Amino acid sequence: MNFCQVNTSKREQDDGMISLINIVFLMLIFFMVAGQIQRSDAIKLKPPVSASDTPQQQERVTVLVSPSGELWFEQNAISDEALATELNTAFAEAINPDLMSILVKVDGALPVTRLQEVLSEIKRAGYRKISLATRQSESGR
Repeated sequence: MNFCQVNTSKREQDDGMISLINIVFLMLIFFMVAGQIQRSDAIKLKPPVSASDTPQQQERVTVLVSPSGELWFEQNAISDEALATELNTAFAEAINPDLMSILVKVDGALPVTRLQEVLSEIKRAGYRKISLATRQSESGR
């Protein structure tokens, strides 16, 4: 058998790697830009406008109220009656329950009476650290 030896220089081998490296970096950039940076809410909401811009720094659980009045606890749809049970479970599983708070996110089109019902349910369950998510007004920027 006769084998011929092919002389490949080191430079020719490196030229093939440049394309691979470029593709890998482009994919990395694509996934960094297209990837989800933070967890999104289960439903799309447009919060009411607020003049205050004080950020909240505590550990919290999230209650969402859709424009039609449906309740969502974290990522799950729940009934009004199950809200207290879900809050008690979340606070029981918390590392430091004293630092826990409840963040209520509502749509700006939600009737105030429905918001009052939800806040009353939370207060009836015995929780007092409640925050309402808002967005900054356009004139405040």
